[in-house]
This record gives sequence, C-alpha cells and structure tokens, in this order.
Amino acid sequence: MMQPTRLAYGTWSGGRFMHFGEALEEDRYCSVIQHAYNKGVKTFMSADVYGNGAADKMLGQALQGFQRDTYCLTGIVGHDFYEGKRDGSKGYPRFTSPELRGPDKYEEFLRRAVEKSLKDTQSSYFDLLMLHNPDWIGYSSEKVWEALAKLKDEGIVKSLGVAPGPANGFTLDLIHCMEKFQGILDWAMIILNPVEPWPGNMCLKAAEKAGVKVITRVVDHGGIFHDDVKPGHHFRPGDHRAFRAPGWVEAGCEKLEKMRPIAERHGITAMQLACLWNLKHPAVESVIPTFIQEAGPDARSIESKIEEYAQLPSDVELTDAEVAEITQIGNNIGCMPLKGATRQYQGAPQADQWQTNAELEETAARWEINPDRDIFCSDDPRDLREKGMTIHGVAQALDQRLYLQLQVFTGVRNSDAVIAASRACGLQQVIYAGANDPQSVGVLTIADDPSVFTGAGRDFYRSDAFASATLQPEYTMFGRTYALGHEPDLKYWLLDHAKSRAMNPNWPWAVWYPLRRKGSFYRLPKTEQSKILREHGMIGFQYGSNGYAGDIRLECFGMDPNDNEFVIGIVGPRLDWLSRLIKDMRPTRQTAEFIEKLGPFFVGKVIHQTGL
Repeated sequence: MMQPTRLAYGTWSGGRFMHFGEALEEDRYCSVIQHAYNKGVKTFMSADVYGNGAADKMLGQALQGFQRDTYCLTGIVGHDFYEGKRDGSKGYPRFTSPELRGPDKYEEFLRRAVEKSLKDTQSSYFDLLMLHNPDWIGYSSEKVWEALAKLKDEGIVKSLGVAPGPANGFTLDLIHCMEKFQGILDWAMIILNPVEPWPGNMCLKAAEKAGVKVITRVVDHGGIFHDDVKPGHHFRPGDHRAFRAPGWVEAGCEKLEKMRPIAERHGITAMQLACLWNLKHPAVESVIPTFIQEAGPDARSIESKIEEYAQLPSDVELTDAEVAEITQIGNNIGCMPLKGATRQYQGAPQADQWQTNAELEETAARWEINPDRDIFCSDDPRDLREKGMTIHGVAQALDQRLYLQLQVFTGVRNSDAVIAASRACGLQQVIYAGANDPQSVGVLTIADDPSVFTGAGRDFYRSDAFASATLQPEYTMFGRTYALGHEPDLKYWLLDHAKSRAMNPNWPWAVWYPLRRKGSFYRLPKTEQSKILREHGMIGFQYGSNGYAGDIRLECFGMDPNDNEFVIGIVGPRLDWLSRLIKDMRPTRQTAEFIEKLGPFFVGKVIHQTGL
C-alpha cells in the first residue's frame, strides 16, 4: 500500500475527458502520464465516469510498465453511468439517487463500480478510493460508508476518501461527513489555491481534528498559476473556463502579480508558490493541479509544466506571515454561489445542492461558522429570501413573510354579522366601513401562509354574513411584505411592521390602493432608482415620525389579476392627514414620471380588529 504523495496527477488533465485547453492525442496523453511518473510524480488519480471508463483504461495502459508498488493509484466512483441517464451538462446521477436504488442496493453498486474500475486500470486494488461528487445521501448515509468500509476490510481498497464537487462549496457537508465517519474516512479532496482560499480553508481544521488528510485540486486556478493564461487569453469554444464569470483571468492575474515578489524571494515559480501555499495549510498532504495544453503553436508545452511541478523544492517553506499575506491578497470570500448545503438554497434537494438541516446547523455552530456570513454570496440567484441590513458582517436573511389581502363588498346591510363571523373564524383581520359606499365593508386579512386565502379565508367569505353582499373585485388587493435590503431588524419588518400599523387602534383611517410603475423605471441604474425612492421615503418619514400617518408597502408581482406591482396602505388618525400625504407624493419624480397606473382607492375606517 502506498499513501498519496505530495504531488499527484489526475486524468482530467490533458483535455481529453475534461475540456481544458487542447485534447491530447491518445499516444501523447499516455506519454504525459509516463512523463509525470519519470519526473517523480507517484500518485495518479482517475474517475470512472470520465469517458465512461475510457480515462481509467488509458491510465492503466500508461502505467502498465511500472511496478505496481511504486505508485499510488486512486480511483473515484459514485456517478451511475451504468443505469442512470445523463442530464446534459449536469452529467450522470449519483448512485444514491432514490430514483435509481434504495440503501439496500448501495453495496452492490459500489462493488460493481470498483471492480470495473480496477479492471480498466489493470490493478487488483486501489491505494485510495474516493466517493465522487456525492449528494447529501452520500455524505451522510451510514449504508454508503458501511459498504465502502467493507471494501476496505476486504483489501480491495486500502484507504477511503471523499471528493466533493463538481463546483466549489460543500463545506458543512464535508465537515459533517468527516466527523460522522471518523475512523472510516482517511482522505478528502477540496478546491484550494492562493486566489481561491474560500470556502475550502474553512474545513481544514475540522479535517485535522478528525485525522483526515486533504488533497487539494484546482491548485492552478484554471491555468493562472501555470503563468501562461494572461489577460485577453483566447479560450477555444467549449473550454470549461470560458463559462466562468467575465474578468476572472484579469482578476486572477492581478492577484498573482501582487504575490509574485514572495515567489521571487524564494526563487520559485508561480505554480510552485501555489503548491507550497496549499501544503502549508493544516491537514493538506497532497496537491493535484490540472495540467493544460493551451491552444496555439506558441503555447507552453504540458510536459514543461509537469517538469516544473515535479521540481517543487522540499527545502523551501513559506513563513506564516507569507501565507497570511497571500491569503489576504487572494481573499475571495462571498465571490460565488456555493454548492451543497446553504441557507441560500431553498428548493428541492438536487444532486449538488440542498438546504441546510438541523444536523448541519449544529455542525456550523460547533465550528463557529455562520452560514449567512461565512458561506454566503450576496449575488446568489438561488437565494429567494428577503435580505436586510448586514450587521457585524452577517447578512440578515429570512424566508418568512406576511401576506395581506383586502376584499371589499357592497350590499352589506349588517356589518355586525361580518364582525361576528370575523371573531369566529380565528383569522387576523381588520374590518373597515367604506367611506364612499354606505353599504360597503372592507376586510383586510393578515396571514403568514398564503394557503389561508384558499382555505379558511374562502370559508369565511362563504358564511351567512356575506349572503346578500356583492364582491367588488376592482378593490381586491393581495400582496406580501418585502425588504429593500437596509432594514436593521428584518424579522420585525417582515412579520410585525405591517401588522402593527394595520392593527393600531389609534390609527383608524385607511386608504388602500394598488399601483404599477412604468417599465422605464426598471431600466434606470440602481443608484438612480434608489435616489428616486428616497424622495418618497423622506416624505413618509416626515409623516411617520410626527405620528401623522404610516404606510404599509406590499409587493404583488404576479399576484394581482390586473398586473399591478405594489399594494400601498396609508393608515393614520385623521383622514385629512392621509389625503395630504398622498398630495405631497404627487410632485415627486416617482409619482409624476414613473407611475403608470394608480388606484382605485378604497377609503375606510376601522370598525373591528381581531386576532391580535
């Protein structure tokens, strides 16, 4: 048995099975692997899903002439390309997908996959077997790791590991896995390099404590540390790096130039600096860059990159101060949406993203990780929570809202019956007497669950109290509370603010209306939008701080049958003050230029409040 060495080589290099740079011809692809071995790289890693076994076969072919106990062979399994169907760029499903099999079949799959991979690599055992890009089941299932441990006990594999991916993240999942399966799990592989220290660096102390050794991949950061990817670099169509965020090459090169004096001080190259920086971290025992043959006749050869890598000096060690300086230069905290468990993802579990759960929240607390600070991206498009002010570096975020609906009826001869029905229904409601129709009644219902309006709310309106009444749908308004991003107490704003204003016994008068902005407003720069909105905000603050009026702002995008976007409730002690507030809003730029539709207005006075 041979443990992974300091330097490792992966079959995703060379462009044949992962699209980085030119795809090497088969002979050269194999010769590059042999070149790595001859130059001193003695750990080789392959995943069975690459080319559906083709990468394993080529690795086996390349290593055939070398004595088996002189190199460490690492296999990676977990994608089911045997029975699973490829889902475009998402690849094959994980073998733990409930659509493919249950826990009782995990061992059968793993044994079959390992035996097939060993046959392809022309070996009788793996020095290290890693679970490839697991889903949450893979990270947490005892059945999965019992099956892997059995293979280890039988000697088919000598040690076990986990290889998160395909993107960056999986922080809490990996820490939880290392702790739960301590003693079974020997190795873990993460993304880490000097311009991408986050989030990989957050799991290293946990790995050290659990006795798990770490292999770091993407050490080259897409070729930046090979020093031949420069600003303006041309990527061939289909190259994976072309799909990264615009400007990543320029940003990476700028950071590298700030680090270069440290490399020059030690007489090492940029790639060697990246490797030594990685290896200086707790638990990191091995580095595995991607070796890329860039396009073009003048491109540096992949063979020369391997030679440079293999010459990594053993007598050079970065100081703690240098490591800290490089980390500070490379700081990328919050730069990307992360995969795996995050609070920012609220959808159904998928192969590479899922919500946090009680176990993971406990893991986070134990390691003093705040998910809304430490594994948070402010631009994560998956995050549909409301956001408030960031306090002490922690973004306020909440996946709760209030829903408010106003229904107005005419022909109500007995408002006392409506009040009695409101008392009996158990809903939070405000009953208004309409000011412009002597037989109109407005009912404002407040709930934190929209299904109330299709359940208990419908039952309420079907009661005898409304038997002679006629709904006036033009006054129906339905909206939800929302945040602008600067609320100091987000929970209060979303769940209590609107309720406290609507239910204020000292503010009996209300004017409710919907509105829609012109499309031109949304095409303005965000800074210009904010300036326009502040004008309204200052007027509202003037009235609110003096106790003249308060506003209730609700979004109703897609909830309003007339395509209105907002519902506004103006409440206060006197109707003339509310009228004056609306008058003062008229000359503002937002109202004068960018409101396409306003109203109709429902004006009412509270005659009952229930469910406080």
